[in-house]
Amino acid sequence: MNPVRRMLLGAGQLPADLRASLESEDLVLVEEGLTGSITYRNYRAPGQRSSWRREAVSGAIAISAGRLVVWAGRGKHIDVPRAGVFLAAIDIGVEPPDRVRFAYDAGKFNPTRSGTVEVRLRTPRAAHVAELLTPRD
Repeated sequence: MNPVRRMLLGAGQLPADLRASLESEDLVLVEEGLTGSITYRNYRAPGQRSSWRREAVSGAIAISAGRLVVWAGRGKHIDVPRAGVFLAAIDIGVEPPDRVRFAYDAGKFNPTRSGTVEVRLRTPRAAHVAELLTPRD
């Protein structure tokens, strides 16, 4: 990755301790160094207010047997079990040709926040990521 881009957007890699934790849970997929963006709509959090804001980020997606982790910018945006209400509260989609989108209501995950957050990351395996996270009926 370009050193200037890495300095501005982060490395887009999972920290070693988080990666080790996911590997102990039977890591199914890991994609790191992905380019993308985070879009905030009507977002409110302590010290932050934005009707609309988009930030360029570098990120990572990790899926283990038990959970989904989405790292974007310099922090963890999503860390939820693969089963249950939290994963169901995230709209996971594919945007052609090669982007995966994670959209969620920030208030459902943290009572001090409100608004919509959309994390988009570019990966050639976007369809595979979405398929892994779609419940089978």
